[in-house]
Parts: sequence; C-alpha cells; structure tokens
Amino acid sequence: MDSSESDSIFSSKDSEQRWVVQITKHFRQDFIVNINEVFACVFNVPKATSFAKPEAYTPQLIALGPYHHMQPELYHMERYKVEAVRNFLNSRGILGSQTQLVDRMKELGPIIRACYHKYLDLDEEILAWIISIDGLFLLHLLGNFYNASCSESKELTHDMNTMLYSDVMMLENQVPIVLLKEIQKSLQLSFGEAKNYDEELLSMMKGFSNAISPLELAQKNQFLNKNNSFLHLLDFMYHLIVNNSVTKIVPNSTKAPEKVAPKNDFVKQDLFGNIGEIVETGMQFRILRKFLKPLQVIINMPWEKVGTLLGLTKLENENNPLIQEISIPSVSKLSKICGINFKHTIGGIRDIKFLEEEATLYLPVITLNSNSEVILRNLVAYEAATLDSTLELGGYVDLMCGIIDSAEDVKLLREKKIIKSNLSNEKIADLFNGMNKSNGSEGSKIVEKINEYYNKKPVIKAYLLVKNRLFASWKILTVFTTVLILLMLILQGFCQFYGCPRFFRQIS
Repeated sequence: MDSSESDSIFSSKDSEQRWVVQITKHFRQDFIVNINEVFACVFNVPKATSFAKPEAYTPQLIALGPYHHMQPELYHMERYKVEAVRNFLNSRGILGSQTQLVDRMKELGPIIRACYHKYLDLDEEILAWIISIDGLFLLHLLGNFYNASCSESKELTHDMNTMLYSDVMMLENQVPIVLLKEIQKSLQLSFGEAKNYDEELLSMMKGFSNAISPLELAQKNQFLNKNNSFLHLLDFMYHLIVNNSVTKIVPNSTKAPEKVAPKNDFVKQDLFGNIGEIVETGMQFRILRKFLKPLQVIINMPWEKVGTLLGLTKLENENNPLIQEISIPSVSKLSKICGINFKHTIGGIRDIKFLEEEATLYLPVITLNSNSEVILRNLVAYEAATLDSTLELGGYVDLMCGIIDSAEDVKLLREKKIIKSNLSNEKIADLFNGMNKSNGSEGSKIVEKINEYYNKKPVIKAYLLVKNRLFASWKILTVFTTVLILLMLILQGFCQFYGCPRFFRQIS
C-alpha cells in the first residue's frame, strides 16, 4: 500500500460509499437539520501533547462516543455498560423505547458527525446505537449527582471506580451536551419534579464536577454563560474552573505566548562541551597526556550535582528527558533564598498574584487524587484545541510545574494549605514534573515579577556574576588549549621526521 492510500480516511470501498451517502444527504431538499450552529467540540489529542503519557488521554476502562468504542481492549466492558443502561431504562418503565431513541439519533446523524473533529467511518445505524447507549450510560452516571451538595458529591465518588471518572473526563471520550439533551427529551428522562431538562443536566454536571475537580468551581451566578451553551462535560468543568474568580478580570486573549528559557541552563554541556572534545582529542597523543590530565579531571567533575548541592540547579528528570518547564525558581528556593511566603487565595486561577511589598505569592487551593493528573492534562489539551481560548489554565499548570521540583516543595505548599491530597509528596512532585510546558502564558507577568525579585537577591547576583565570568573564562581557555594542542601536534610531527633528541643535542 502506498503512502497516499495509507493516509486516506477510508479503510475500504464500503467506507467510501458511506461517505458518498452522507454527503448526498446534505443536498436533499428535505434536509432540515441546521449544522451551522453546531461546532466541532470533541478533538483528537495531538501526539505532541500525548507522547509523554499517552495513557492519560486514551480511555483505560470504558469508551464513550465513537472514537474508542470499537477498540478490542475496551470492548469487554461493553456488556456491563449495556446492562447498566438496560437496568436504568427498566427502572423507569421505558425499557423498549431505545428503538425510538436510535431512530431519533439517525435523524441527527449530520449533527453527531459535526460535533466530532475526526471523520467517523461508521454506518449511520451503528453510530446512532453508539451515541444512544453511551449517552444513556453517561446520564445514568450523572443522575447520581442531581441536586447533590459538594460534600455529598465527594461521598458518592468513594463508592465508584476511580478509573471510570478518569475515562469520563478524557477529551476523546466526550459526549456532546446537545446530544444528551436530545436523549432526555426523546425519552422524557427527568431526574426531578420540574422536568426542566436543561437545569437538571446542569445540576447533574455541577454535582459530578464538584466531586472530582482538582480546583474550586465557580458558583451558579458566575458560570451561567449565554444560553448555557456548554459543549460537553469537560468544557463545562473547564469554564467553571476558569470563571471562578473573586476579582473581575477580563483576560487578554491576544496576549503573546511567554518566551522562556528551559530550566537547567547551568550544565556541563554548556560550559565544557567544546573544550571537552578538544581535550579528548589531545589525550590520544602520549606527549600531551601529562599536560591535559589535570584539565580532564576538572572537566569530568559532576558539575550538575555540585550545582544541585549548592541549591543552584535541578537535575534533569531522567524518566522524562524531553519534558520542558518554564524558567522559575522552585518553592523551596523562593522561600529559603528570597523569603517569599505562600498563601492560598479564596478565588481561582485569575486571582493568582505576587505582591512584592509583602513578598507573598497567592495561589488557589488545589485538591489532588488519583484522577487529578488525567483531568488536568485533558483540560489543558482541550483549552489548547479551542480557537478562542485564553490559555489561562495552561498558564497556571505551567506555573505549578515550574515551582514544584521536589517533595520538599510539595511539603511547603501543603503546610500553607495550598495543596490538599491523600497522595504522597513524592507522587505529587512526579505529577507536576511529568507534565510538559503548554502554550499557555497567562501567568507570564507573575513569572517575570518573581524572577526579577529572585535575581535581585545578593546571593543570586553573586552566583550569576561568577557563572557568567566562569563561562567567559572557559571560552578563553578553550582557545588557549586549542592553540597549545596545535603547537604540540606540530612539534610531534617535527620530531617524527627530524628526531628531536638528536636535534636538541646538536643545539646544545
């Protein structure tokens, strides 16, 4: 198979025929579904985002929606999902109405396909059944959280599989809200007495989000956007997190991404890379070994560890060598070297601030458990995929990844009530150190202020001065060593042809 065929969205001739049928429907006179008001909201996570931890973006237990529904490793859960839906319908006395629902989903086929960014190579009846079963299963799950308080929601999650919650919040596993509403209306599924489907769905999603969100959510009067036009559960949680603020801040969506240098710029390769190669070349000649041996010992010293012991550098994460973080000192450095204090704010990520006069960094409270990493990663991935996003959440996650380097940093933030978790300090540190820098930069001004404050300290000024001078001196030494080795090589060549001992005896 050539590359043009392998890159095609079609897997067979039947796939091509299905595509023709779908396109033809759009040009029929009786086609009354308006898909111009429906936006693609369920995206594939790019490999550039998922490469470090792909299992955080693909469901591990249960598939919802068409992207992963037919995967063999997940299909063993299908019978449990179907049985749960059957019991749900039976308990409401509407078992048998699923055929009516599937017919309605067939009518909405173009809308279903418009919600998914990836081409769905599925027969219309198969797609209708997938959305019907998965939508009913999700409504059944969310129904447990209808009108539940925050504490009640958290209690409900203790009795259920935590991996299930992680899968439900994955970007590729989302079921659009417009389809959930259609399922409710088609079967007249009500979870309360008022039978207001929109309010019931919002209440269920709010209860579920309260139970598993790592960050505090906005109150009802804060999160209700125009026409309550949330796209899916992940989008709902995202907006509740971002809009949770005690200050009226209008984010600047045109802000340019922060240009920051990667951490650990004080490394052996930067200072000693060129001269190390020159010395290794010179050591091949016996006449030069005596002169270059001391220099080689200096070069081979573990400068990264020396810098780490002095508190000036952080060792690279050997398990994630490609992970990049923004350049900012860790919590322990900011606390010990600069005397910066850390306090929790009562708001959300828009209330993060650094007050230089108080030497205090205000951060929102974050609650972490076994689901939190998957939720944070998918929220950031979704934010990056949306066109009108301000990348605020990505900026916050970048900030936390930057200031948390070790278990000691986590311990300090725990003591300040900024981090709440039943996980160990080491696991939390690994969580943040394993997340790659996003394109978000909403916290860049805060990062810039903190770095300026940090670099003003005398001990840091002295370190930077020594570092810069040392770097310059090694450049000079590199040139000097190169010239010396060239002279030695010329001398060695001269001696091979003319015999240096005889030559020097003639001179004497």
